[in-house]
Amino acid sequence: MVFLEERSAERSVEAVGAHASASADALRAVLPRSAAGASDDQLLGAVAAVAELGRVQQAALSVLASEVAFRSVKMEGSETLATRNGQRDAAGLLQFIGRMSRSMAKRALEVGDAVAVRNAPSGAPLAPRWEHIAEAVLAGDVDAEAVAPVVAALEEVRHRADPTLLDAAEEGMMRIAAQSSPERTREQLRVWREALDPDGSRPREEAQRQARYFRVGREGRDGMTPIRGLLTPDAAATLKAALSTHTNPRTTVAFAGDDGSNEAGVGRRELDPRSREQKLHDVLDGLVTAGHRATTTGRNGSRRTKTDVILTVTLDDLREGRGIGWVNGMNEPVGPVTAERIMCDEGFRTLVLGDEGEALWLGTKQRVFTPQQKLAIAARDETCAWVDCDAPADWCEVHHVTYYRDGGPTDIDNGILLCSAHHHMLHAQNWSIQMCEGVPYLYPPAFLNRTGEPIRLGGNRANAARRRRFRRQQQRLQQDSAALRSTGHGNRAVTETSASPTVTERQPPARHDPSNEKWPRAG
Repeated sequence: MVFLEERSAERSVEAVGAHASASADALRAVLPRSAAGASDDQLLGAVAAVAELGRVQQAALSVLASEVAFRSVKMEGSETLATRNGQRDAAGLLQFIGRMSRSMAKRALEVGDAVAVRNAPSGAPLAPRWEHIAEAVLAGDVDAEAVAPVVAALEEVRHRADPTLLDAAEEGMMRIAAQSSPERTREQLRVWREALDPDGSRPREEAQRQARYFRVGREGRDGMTPIRGLLTPDAAATLKAALSTHTNPRTTVAFAGDDGSNEAGVGRRELDPRSREQKLHDVLDGLVTAGHRATTTGRNGSRRTKTDVILTVTLDDLREGRGIGWVNGMNEPVGPVTAERIMCDEGFRTLVLGDEGEALWLGTKQRVFTPQQKLAIAARDETCAWVDCDAPADWCEVHHVTYYRDGGPTDIDNGILLCSAHHHMLHAQNWSIQMCEGVPYLYPPAFLNRTGEPIRLGGNRANAARRRRFRRQQQRLQQDSAALRSTGHGNRAVTETSASPTVTERQPPARHDPSNEKWPRAG
């Protein structure tokens, strides 16, 4: 075997250290501050060469790590290599000496254990545990990141898989690893694992079921709550599909605008400044909200009101714009914008407290849309009415377009669906919405509104189809009039056409000036 024969003086650990040091010095001497001056071929060639050097470095580190591990095995009555150097184990020693992460040290130990040549009690060298893997690693063909999961999977089924099939799997996986990325290697590894394991996937499936969990962490000092968990493959696939549906950049809102733009010239980033991670948070919030509402269906098929989330805030604070409140179950108070947003959708009740804080009287809900009203608004708007947002109706909250404190009624014509993210954005920033004959128009802040025009909102497909038919009708009338004029003998017909009644589209209202408002802007 090649691994047993090639052990000359040139292949010593001392030579490895000398060559590694010389290579590092040589590379440092020519390393530029920037690669901007290189051609495409030079740049990609250097990337490939440095990656190859990295793979050889990983192979050398794995072989050395194997011996460090052997010398760090605890023996009764003697110190180990690790303890003599102030470390508990081999991984810690590699971390300390190599200034590497613990995960990198453990990976080097795993790969080294699989590829290094060992000595029998008689002193005779033994073949590596996995010969095909050792050959690929020592040749610098595969990355240690791709090798470690392959070794773990093969070790798992080593004693119960067919030896011929096991050898074929090892060789096949190294061929794949030498030609693709570690991610692709892990994908193919699962296929080989199913073929190798005679017990099938049932034990592994049961282990996954036993390992699943979800935990809501403790609320932090900043008021944020962490979550942790492990999902089974099917649960993870369902969640990913749900999240992907509403974060796919190629998914756009139907009828968000007839020409894909808006009248105010506001950019897409300004309309929705959320990061991808923030969008994922809001999608998850929407999924939980929709599921919570759908637990039971209210009478007459109405949208079910959620289990009450109690938000406590004093009336004076609310009126003066200091509406900080406390939500049941949480220690961190919510700010005035969040308090106003929750009350905008869910309404409020007046609670009279005694001198000692005892509850004396609880009023009925005020300024709250009924389930039937919410269902009608959901049928009209279909999704969040904000530009380019397709959050489903069940995720959304109902916003009072004309604010309740300004005399705005709690009826269908004064309500509009907004997802929690855009509802919060509307309350927190200088955006406003106004209705014109049942059609909502969004007014951006002055510094964003480049044209001075509002943006028409609403994604109802029936209304969008009607608008398109109307515009097409107007275009045909104009074309017919132009054709008659061009013939020179259609004056009477032109006059009749011009005199016939025509339908004009609604004009958006002038922006309401909130400067004289007594209370802060809120729904």
